[in-house]
Amino acid sequence: MILDFQTNSLTTVTQSGPGVWQIELNAGDNLLEVSVFLEIKAPTLDIRKSEIILKRDVLGVIPDMSSAAAKLVGVRVGPGMTKIVRELVGGVEGSNWIADLVLEAMEMLVNAITVPELGKAAEKGGEQIRVSSDGPRIFLNDVVIGPEMIKVLGANPRLKDSCAAFQNIE
Repeated sequence: MILDFQTNSLTTVTQSGPGVWQIELNAGDNLLEVSVFLEIKAPTLDIRKSEIILKRDVLGVIPDMSSAAAKLVGVRVGPGMTKIVRELVGGVEGSNWIADLVLEAMEMLVNAITVPELGKAAEKGGEQIRVSSDGPRIFLNDVVIGPEMIKVLGANPRLKDSCAAFQNIE
């Protein structure tokens, strides 16, 4: 017997206005297909709009996610988001798969903010990255990150120390 199973995922992050980010994630396989839409406002990086659309559920295992999507409004991208999203979207009454997709969408926003700044730093040839000897963390200084990102971090304490790129920035 031959089993044919395919899975696809596409996440798009766009800046729709000053300080407004829209994230659209489409994921699916042969049995399930879902769309997650989040609108996030800077500098607090809180969710202003949230939509979860179930396009296909062959086995009927995913409950109605409209109330879970409504509960996501106000959740901030930053420390603690994993626990909050898993409680609001996952669990027995929700879907752990969709909770993982929402978290992936939120993490893509962090990537969309950090990657361009790190690219600028590489082009400028800033100072060498300092590696801490007490673990795998990498400390980036303000020359490597860039002054624009320092302003973003200063305005958004929720993003500070949320990932390796933002550790120990004063």
